[in-house]
Amino acid sequence: MARRILPLIEELHYSVAEGSNPEEFTLNPPGPIQPNLHFKVVRDDLARGVLHQSGRSDVLFDTLSLSKTGLFQRSDFPVQVSRGFHLSYLGFNLKNPILSRPEVRRALSQAFPVSMWIKEKYLGFVEPLPGFTLDYDPNSSNRALDRAELPILGDGSRFTLRYLTTPVREGFELALLVREALKQVHVQVEIIPLEPSLFFSKLRRSDFEIFGSRIPRSAPSEPVFDFFKTDGRRNYFSYSDPRMDLILSSNPMAGFEELIPRIREDLPILPLFTWNHGLLLSKRIRIPEGVTLTADDSFRFLALLRLN
Repeated sequence: MARRILPLIEELHYSVAEGSNPEEFTLNPPGPIQPNLHFKVVRDDLARGVLHQSGRSDVLFDTLSLSKTGLFQRSDFPVQVSRGFHLSYLGFNLKNPILSRPEVRRALSQAFPVSMWIKEKYLGFVEPLPGFTLDYDPNSSNRALDRAELPILGDGSRFTLRYLTTPVREGFELALLVREALKQVHVQVEIIPLEPSLFFSKLRRSDFEIFGSRIPRSAPSEPVFDFFKTDGRRNYFSYSDPRMDLILSSNPMAGFEELIPRIREDLPILPLFTWNHGLLLSKRIRIPEGVTLTADDSFRFLALLRLN
């Protein structure tokens, strides 16, 4: 939230009202032409939807589930979708003896019908990551796992993976998609939903085999070295590669796109898709003619909106 609001304060000279707190606060404009901007944190997804439907909210920005956003869209609420940068991925625990083998990670990557998920599940709110595509071929995946000497055991599975997720709907549904996909190659998935603090605690302790998450970015070029450097703060995968460390040491500001060749070869994570921004407006809000809302990760667009 702070990352998104700071550009608004710095560039448009808004100020934080006295007595504000992180849950509910107002930004005061520099003059009478711009509006006051009141922010309220509502943690429950359903409560946010009810608040918006009741007319007590004018703007929801990347905060409602896809199904509820689609419901509002069908009820003629204005919805604006713009190109985003947050990257959804599957992370592997490379300390695991099976997942530490690159040939196994490559074989598993062929089991995921990501193109079908993008088209049929995510309602236009995600797009393929430029420069990175996955070839869906479960038959080749099965043959590769056979070559890796991971046979199908008596219970019909090769091995079992513990999949960590949070109870947030999109994350849990991705876990279900992964479980169904890996079933085709005789890999069992045990889904373990955890509240966020316990989720990240287990990631830091490497107490998992696979998980789903996002890399949040405010622009495509934002550096991501802390995910992929050996001693990176958010390197939950125990990934260590001298060639990657050399790239990041010589260019600490490297964005994800610059690292794709190494990631494609090593697959410490499996990039799935990038999320577009979903801007859900109330029916009393309009976007002035000729105004284009920029596809960045801030609240600057709020100063462009008008009330009917």
